[in-house]
Amino acid sequence: MPRHAGAHDLALQDDENGQEFSELLRGTPLRILRSADFHTLAWRKLLINTVANPVTALTSQRQAVFRRKDVEAACLAILEEAAAVVRADGAQLVADEPAQILTTLLTYPADAGTSMYFDRLAGRPFEVEALTGAIVAIGRQHGLPTPLNGLILGLLRALSEAATRNRPSDLLLT
Repeated sequence: MPRHAGAHDLALQDDENGQEFSELLRGTPLRILRSADFHTLAWRKLLINTVANPVTALTSQRQAVFRRKDVEAACLAILEEAAAVVRADGAQLVADEPAQILTTLLTYPADAGTSMYFDRLAGRPFEVEALTGAIVAIGRQHGLPTPLNGLILGLLRALSEAATRNRPSDLLLT
């Protein structure tokens, strides 16, 4: 059975509701993680998607693109900016969280794709507002500038809009 990369399939708040829900899933192949700090866990998941999805969609490349030193450096800068926003929102990140996220990203198979990458190939609109849009919006709420994530957001919006107007073959770079 194909699996996504990572140690668990589903993360839940470790409270009464999370415990009851995980009981419902007992005996299934799902790997469940319960956490007392779901807020931080959710932000960590979003942080990895903040670089993995946009970069693969914008470059039309799978995860191998992250093995380029120039792309890795750009991703680190994007993650550092996003981590400041996430910390301002109350997530308990370690000091080198952006570097740890990149290290994790580099453990994924080079030929793995992301949802935005596959959406681009299929000519579907992207989940841009839920990922990069969330970083920019929360940054604005906390009065934090997000120029790199804002740039990525604008590019993704433009590309996503083009996906709804064009055939998938028109979106692929040649």
